[in-house]
Amino acid sequence: MASFLQTLVSYYNENFSAYSSKILTIIIILVIGYIAIKIITKLIARFFDRVDFDRGVETFIENASKVILWIVLLIILLSNLGVNVTGLLAGLGIMGIIVGFALQDTLGNLASGVFILFHKPFRVGDTVNIAGIVGTVDKVGISACEFTSPDKVKITIPNRKIWGDVIQNYTSNPTRTLFNLDVGISYGSDISKAIKVIKDIFREDKRVYKDPEPQIVIKSLGDSAIVITARPTVSNSDYWPVYFDSIRKIKEEFDRNGIEIPFPQREVWLREESMGEGMKKKK
Repeated sequence: MASFLQTLVSYYNENFSAYSSKILTIIIILVIGYIAIKIITKLIARFFDRVDFDRGVETFIENASKVILWIVLLIILLSNLGVNVTGLLAGLGIMGIIVGFALQDTLGNLASGVFILFHKPFRVGDTVNIAGIVGTVDKVGISACEFTSPDKVKITIPNRKIWGDVIQNYTSNPTRTLFNLDVGISYGSDISKAIKVIKDIFREDKRVYKDPEPQIVIKSLGDSAIVITARPTVSNSDYWPVYFDSIRKIKEEFDRNGIEIPFPQREVWLREESMGEGMKKKK
């Protein structure tokens, strides 16, 4: 009996020593991991405090980081307990692949949203053209962006389509140059006089920048008119007001100075054949 008790006590002491060592190791790993997760999440939060990111993106990245860090810590703890984590990692990998295929579009939108928020091709309030859709940016989201068209229609575009297409931002620069202000004059009009009239209009308009000087040149010789293009530089907010006012002023000043803006014209030549020739051809 004494021998049995001695054996039992010896077995208990040996296993208790082994288990206590494992428990102590697990507690140390858990404490260190918990502190590390707290430090990393605080560093991520401080990073977002310094950059101008969308709050939705910040929350998503912070929560995703916490989940990933806790999963890593759990795997480390299970490995120290003697659990074979190879199968668990393989299962997580297969599950990740399945989830990735199922959420391919969603994950693509999220990834594109992160790129948009990081590179900032546009901000709220900017006027943009994306894939032929023109509108003012109302919201930059993690999965989609919202716009309002010039005729006050709300437009929602998934971020994948935005980041994968050409983005034209009309309001990102403080100045813009009118690039489509073309006017035609008749071939009988004085070209130098027409150019001088346009220059005087821009010279008197305080919204038009004098440096760089407005470019006024002959663009082309059309079928019915000589096309003059005018390219003044203005502040971004004055782009359309100057454009519309300039068209009206050019028409008024051309009329006042006798410069003709012609209608489309065609010259038609008619050839008549004699009756005799026509009869011969019929034979």
